[in-house]
Amino acid sequence: MSALLSRLARKGEEEFFTRLLELEKREYGLRYIPANAVGYAVVCPRYGALYAEEREVAVFARALMDRVKYAVLLRIADAKVVDSLVAKAASGDSGAARRLLDVGRGLTTSELQRAFDDLKRDFEHYSKAARGPPPHGSAEEAYHFYKYAEVLPYVGYADVWEDMVIYSIAGVADDYVYVFKYAGGGLQYEIYKAMAAAEGDVAAKIWGRRRVKIHIQPRDAPPRLSWAEPKDPAPHYKALRRGDCRRGPLCRICPWRGDCECFTI
Repeated sequence: MSALLSRLARKGEEEFFTRLLELEKREYGLRYIPANAVGYAVVCPRYGALYAEEREVAVFARALMDRVKYAVLLRIADAKVVDSLVAKAASGDSGAARRLLDVGRGLTTSELQRAFDDLKRDFEHYSKAARGPPPHGSAEEAYHFYKYAEVLPYVGYADVWEDMVIYSIAGVADDYVYVFKYAGGGLQYEIYKAMAAAEGDVAAKIWGRRRVKIHIQPRDAPPRLSWAEPKDPAPHYKALRRGDCRRGPLCRICPWRGDCECFTI
């Protein structure tokens, strides 16, 4: 992994990643969408579309950092060379920025499987820190993930559909993909399950698995586990792209409800 790239992400250097994303769009014409936005879209496409738009820089940054990490783990790239590219790109060198965007691009799922042992150890390392009472705020979901999720390699990879890069982070087992969903938002179990199943559709397509294991983790309660047979995620993508409003359970927590047609007609 590039220590400098990680440091910029931790410091919240959004301007740096925004500039890289703008270059990515000019060079490749792609926009980045987190897989959980696809999950939201099965409940309300408009919510999913607006969430994806709001999170685009963050999910692009995660995808870039993952690509770099995997390239270094697989010895395709040298961490010191990558750090040099990051430093030059941060200072405005457009050539270095283009070379940085190409690090790890094109890695296949077959190639990434060579890094699974390392990625599983990463999860085990962080899970050891998930002890004691849960924190409050933004760290709460991560705490529950590392404390309760199944020990697997968790891998970020994209399904590219038209101009959309649907970025999935899922556990990958030999014969299934694993989706963890923290139920801390006050929605009903069936809603969390439907969203997790849609995320599983994305991951199963990427990894060629025929089963999805869904883990819904309520706050202060035992986990609820289930299995799903994955479906083609393309209809989810089309709904997300259309972004139609669908009044329902997400309305109560929707930060965009003030100008939503559901409440203005």
